[in-house]
Amino acid sequence: MHFLLLALGLMEAAVVSADQGVSNWSPGDPVITFVNTSTKNKAYDVETSSVAGPSAFKSCSGCITVGAGKTVIFHPGPWNGALTANHHQGTRHELNFLSPPGTTWYDDDMEYGMSDETLGPSDHRKKIGSSESAVSGEPDTLAKANAAWSHTDPGKKQALLNTGYLAGDMNRLTKVRMDKQAPGLVVDWLQIDADFNAYIGPGSVAGKSPSQADKIADKKSTFVETNKMTITIYE
Repeated sequence: MHFLLLALGLMEAAVVSADQGVSNWSPGDPVITFVNTSTKNKAYDVETSSVAGPSAFKSCSGCITVGAGKTVIFHPGPWNGALTANHHQGTRHELNFLSPPGTTWYDDDMEYGMSDETLGPSDHRKKIGSSESAVSGEPDTLAKANAAWSHTDPGKKQALLNTGYLAGDMNRLTKVRMDKQAPGLVVDWLQIDADFNAYIGPGSVAGKSPSQADKIADKKSTFVETNKMTITIYE
């Protein structure tokens, strides 16, 4: 599932900045629209896969800046890669525009970190053959965690708080975070109990029997028949 990469939003910011990305693009090429509805500027790292075309936008650190309340149009070219804000501590948006051209495989990855962002088709289409939303990610990670917290037994709550990845008390959480060192207890709770709309664990790995959390993570990849995608920043 790590061959994917990107994000979506349904809200519009007031100001559209100049286009970014490759200069030799055509109307049928992939487009990623960043919509920043928050009060903070965001700078994104670009990771371009080695299988991307030679004319694709190259990897760079902090090279796409989306100002608070602004919209940025990004033309990546024939691209496969990932976009991550907050110095790689936010949600990692993974997109593949190559299989086949004109379509997108994508998911949101919260293994390395999480932030209030979503990814999905710019025209808001549903998943193929379904009425289910095609949006990945979470607009409010803390609210999503608190929705599950109220149904978590006290013993597990205390164990989760003891990890340091969740903060708060028995009634409500005030903070939730992720990184690659997070213990299995946290990964499983976020993936299974809280049902975050992203993959928290790595998914199945060749030669290993996937856990329940890995099986859920494997289902977080989405395919749509469009290459126009949107990342919406909520905080």
